[in-house]
Amino acid sequence: MASHLESEMAGDLRTGGDLNLQAESLQRSSATTIGRNLQTIPRLADGTPRYARGWHMVGWSDEFPKGQAVARDYFGMRLAFYRGDDGQLRCLEAFCPHLGADLSAGKVLGNALQCPFHNWQFNGGGDCVKIPYCDKIPPKAKARSFVTKEINDTALIWFDPERGEPEYDIPALPEFGAAGWTPQWHRFRITIKTHAREVIENVVDKGHLLPIHGFDVEQWLPVWNGHVTGELTWGKHTRLAADVQDDKLYVRNISHGPAYQYTWQIQDSGQFDSLILTSWCPVDENTLEYWFGVIVKANSTAFTAEMLDAAAEGYCKASYDAFMEDVYIWERKLYRPEPTLCGNDGPIAKLRRWYSQFYTDRAQVNVSQFHNDNHHWTIQDLRDRTSDVIAAQTHRSS
Repeated sequence: MASHLESEMAGDLRTGGDLNLQAESLQRSSATTIGRNLQTIPRLADGTPRYARGWHMVGWSDEFPKGQAVARDYFGMRLAFYRGDDGQLRCLEAFCPHLGADLSAGKVLGNALQCPFHNWQFNGGGDCVKIPYCDKIPPKAKARSFVTKEINDTALIWFDPERGEPEYDIPALPEFGAAGWTPQWHRFRITIKTHAREVIENVVDKGHLLPIHGFDVEQWLPVWNGHVTGELTWGKHTRLAADVQDDKLYVRNISHGPAYQYTWQIQDSGQFDSLILTSWCPVDENTLEYWFGVIVKANSTAFTAEMLDAAAEGYCKASYDAFMEDVYIWERKLYRPEPTLCGNDGPIAKLRRWYSQFYTDRAQVNVSQFHNDNHHWTIQDLRDRTSDVIAAQTHRSS
């Protein structure tokens, strides 16, 4: 189906001449630069990399079929995912506490996962519930488990180096599956050689929008709300709003925590609305997996279902091409802990402070500085109530 673009995106989109040249160049990234970047990443007391506390996407829901164990490597560890008879997705650290066999190579039995080595069985909470050759289960026979969540046909786990319970939620998208929108994501997944801090910084880096993406910004406004950040912006875009002469693009971008992001986009011309889901998860300290999905909505009297599906696929490809422009920079750049900034760069320093909360023990986190009243504005407000949005900024700052 057109909504399943991983294989096509991995092949067809990378066959373009420009992207091929970029891929070859990226392979020549400096090992010295990577080494210097690794010196500045967050670390735990024992010197190992510290990964962000929060919800992280680990795949599309259909990648985890019922009754089958699935191996994934994230956060510098092997994880074993399985969907039991009840349909619930579960996640365990893969290496059995017994003698270290890989549980992701085991069998799903009912709602438990059986180790392939000695047939010990573990439930979704990580407790060993059966040893076939021993009646007494050792108290320490427990695998680390992770809380899972599925929204928008995506699968997520809660990761926390302190092993605490989730401290925030992510709302599902009401547009996903709603009438008028393409029914499924047009989507891709790629692997990027960088740290997650480079990706999230794009949220406030308004200075790169014109030279990298051809987005001539007229207005850019930040969003801060505790674990949420984002941007409200509009202006002329040479690629994503170019169907009509001088068409204007309106963008509302909201990030929930360190790694799950929604982007709404509409145009003055009303050609069609789009909604983009992006999410990323660290494989190790210098590797990410990144997911991207697009749905679109248009006037059904002007667009047939086939036309709308084709528009969504084309929009996904255009967005992919724009995204690869960022990847080209990320995989080659040096992270500067104390960058030299100018007045129109956007609040990069504040974004870094906001992002640091996910690498800080909970007891030490203070998010009181990360609040304004921009979170409630809808994408339609940006287009249809532009003067109200701007006036609210003026009033708040006076």
